[in-house]
Amino acid sequence: MGRRGRRPVRCPDSAWGRRPRGTGRMARPGAGDPFRGAPGRPYASASGRPCRPLLDMASTRNARTRRMLIGGALVAVVAAGSALAWLLVSHPHGAGRLASQLQGGASRLTETGPAASEVVVVDTSSAGKPISPLIYGVAAADPAVVQQLGATLDRSGGNPSSSYNWANGHAWNASRDWEFRNGNYSQSGSAADAFVTSALGAGATPLLTVPTLGWVARDDNNNTRSTNVPGQGGPATGSGGAIAGYDPGANRAAVYVPSYPAKSGPLQDQPDPSATAVYQDEWVHHLTDRFGPGGVRYYAMDNEPDLWSTVHTDVHPARMSYDDMLANFEAYAPMVKQQAPQARILGPDVSGWLGYLYSDLDRGSDSYATHADRKAHGDQPFLAWWLQQVASADAKRGTRTLDLLDVHYYPQGQGVYSAASDPDTQARRIRSVRSLWDPTYQDESWIGTNVMLIPRLKQWIADDYPGTGLAISEYSFGGEKDASGAVAEAEALGVFGREGVDLAAYWTYPPPDSPAGAAFRLYRNYDGHGGTFGDRSLRTTSGSSQLAAFAARHSDSGEVDVVIANESQSAPTSVTLSLTGTLPRSATEYVVNAGSGTIQRVPMASALSAVSLPPLTVALVRLTS
Repeated sequence: MGRRGRRPVRCPDSAWGRRPRGTGRMARPGAGDPFRGAPGRPYASASGRPCRPLLDMASTRNARTRRMLIGGALVAVVAAGSALAWLLVSHPHGAGRLASQLQGGASRLTETGPAASEVVVVDTSSAGKPISPLIYGVAAADPAVVQQLGATLDRSGGNPSSSYNWANGHAWNASRDWEFRNGNYSQSGSAADAFVTSALGAGATPLLTVPTLGWVARDDNNNTRSTNVPGQGGPATGSGGAIAGYDPGANRAAVYVPSYPAKSGPLQDQPDPSATAVYQDEWVHHLTDRFGPGGVRYYAMDNEPDLWSTVHTDVHPARMSYDDMLANFEAYAPMVKQQAPQARILGPDVSGWLGYLYSDLDRGSDSYATHADRKAHGDQPFLAWWLQQVASADAKRGTRTLDLLDVHYYPQGQGVYSAASDPDTQARRIRSVRSLWDPTYQDESWIGTNVMLIPRLKQWIADDYPGTGLAISEYSFGGEKDASGAVAEAEALGVFGREGVDLAAYWTYPPPDSPAGAAFRLYRNYDGHGGTFGDRSLRTTSGSSQLAAFAARHSDSGEVDVVIANESQSAPTSVTLSLTGTLPRSATEYVVNAGSGTIQRVPMASALSAVSLPPLTVALVRLTS
């Protein structure tokens, strides 16, 4: 990404962690568990002021279009006004993305004046483009949540996943998120096996994170911790990973055991839980043997390695360069393919905007201004260069090791990724979804340029490693408990489908009964009985700048679904659907009222019935031929 107009103040690295719920101690049940996550508590800077995550992207927008009148106007009646909530979702951005959920005040929505009349045109004459079922992903969700949301993918990830000791089965290090302590999140046995079993049992595809950090937790003792860790990492001063003023050797020996890509001798299943070294090829072999060739098909190569020097400073203080990032992927990805040829590999799982463009080493002492490492690599954006190198290496070995280019994305506009529900933040949150796709949208943050995330990444793929898929395995637009969060999530999912994203996962998951959760369910479980949005995207247009619309056909039945969101905070809208194909026999509407966490079924007298959308309301209209 381009440089920003206004540079954010970087918080001390201690502010980047994701602390487990409550006291944050890893010993607390469910706290920060990468397999069963929990919201955390926000960190503050050394001065006591809250810290803002430095970068990330997560934005999306709508589709707008329509022709041939379906009659009157599909009027989705949705009552405005429901509780707003104060929210900060936890996530591992930077050293970790933290949050707490606090109830907020009452809705500020007010309807004024008569509803404006708008037309949404849907091209129902075409077969449409396939929508990947894996864009409806979540992270660390239990089976009940997966089924309530209708989620198709469950990811285990986050900062602790980098130090997961699979041989022990339930040991991690909390990194800077919580005092560099080891812990077990109150689990026993194999947490990974339990996670995969749970995801598959709930009908979701599991996505696992392979630790490539090089060191995993020695034990699950909460008193085992690294000490005297500097506030941040820096450039390496030698081959051992030390930086000026700090050598990680002592903490590595006391807190961790080495983790290697592959074992030179015969693989063991199960290895000794107290072994002095862990091998990741043994883990992938175990998973393939335990769950079969198709049980675990998606593996991410660690979590945000561009932030290891900030998050895992105790064990990996050296900032990663372009070459380091490539070498790390090359050490592990071929191993996964060897043990699980059917697997699909994601990489490099960078944290956000700066990680797309630069290496961590480029941070330097001037916050990326010099970016000497990038200049030493042809001044190419990091991801473009990295794709070229992986493509070249794969061509030489005759095997594709990268299946999906994977990034994390969070909006950077003021207050967007928070619980804020004031009118300005609501509007900014909804607009920020446009950063996912709109080349005319200038990001309202320190980024200060046109992000157009999905087209940008797809262009790099087309130029540098054609045939690679696209994953956004961690995103959120905040405001889960606010009406604007529901609108933003509905638009994000619509954009992922329309723009051809192959895999996406919300961090961690919207509570099913929250406004954002209801928006998610509009796509995956709108009727409480597994009713889903169609699987083939149809071209959709609207003439209104405050109306988002997405449409899809069901390839099996031919039925068409249209999701419509009224972005206005004050004006109701009357919507007419205009179709280019056959007039449907009947229509049913499912509505998420502004700020509500429930979906209301609204019977319609006929497919020609009029529909009106109050402010900040989202609706799905099911058209049956």
